[in-house]
Amino acid sequence: MLITFEGIDGSGKSTQAELLFEHLKKLGLKVSLYRDPGSTDIAEKIREIILSFSMDPTTELLLFEGARSSLVWEKIFPDLKEGKIVIVDRFIDSTLAYQGYGRELNLGTVNILNHIATRGKKPDITFLLNIPLEVALQRLKGKRTRFEEEAYLRKVRDAFILIAHQEKDRIVVLDGTKGQKEILQDVLKVLKERFGLDL
Repeated sequence: MLITFEGIDGSGKSTQAELLFEHLKKLGLKVSLYRDPGSTDIAEKIREIILSFSMDPTTELLLFEGARSSLVWEKIFPDLKEGKIVIVDRFIDSTLAYQGYGRELNLGTVNILNHIATRGKKPDITFLLNIPLEVALQRLKGKRTRFEEEAYLRKVRDAFILIAHQEKDRIVVLDGTKGQKEILQDVLKVLKERFGLDL
């Protein structure tokens, strides 16, 4: 099973991905946790480049997709084949929200490149942590990059809600302002109900 966590920076998605990973591991389940971009030698180098340089939106998009392709091929596919639960911090929806809507690239192009990089593999379920922009900016104080500029983040947050509405069978929107343990309980409840997992 492929589970992804999405949301704007400061939403708490990385924390929830980590908490779910630890919870499932304690239950003795075979589980992996990755970040996108990252988690392979190639993808981590690409991540460094993305965060170190300002660049045009198309170059940025292609680098993200290159990193994802490496992650899918080297880690996600082999793990799924082994029967593992794979958790990924960010995936295709982030690219659509940040590069498609945020950078105003052609959405069809973004979707095609997402499809190529993932070999058509979509998450079985995606958790979108939704928080007010003001809360995100407060949490990000002092550690913001070009991806966290206020006007840009506003566009991305709106995009995530739109994507979630379009993909409502796959994307579950959670209240990211709740406490960490409370959100984890919401995640576990959904996984139990949808997939019959004993968590």
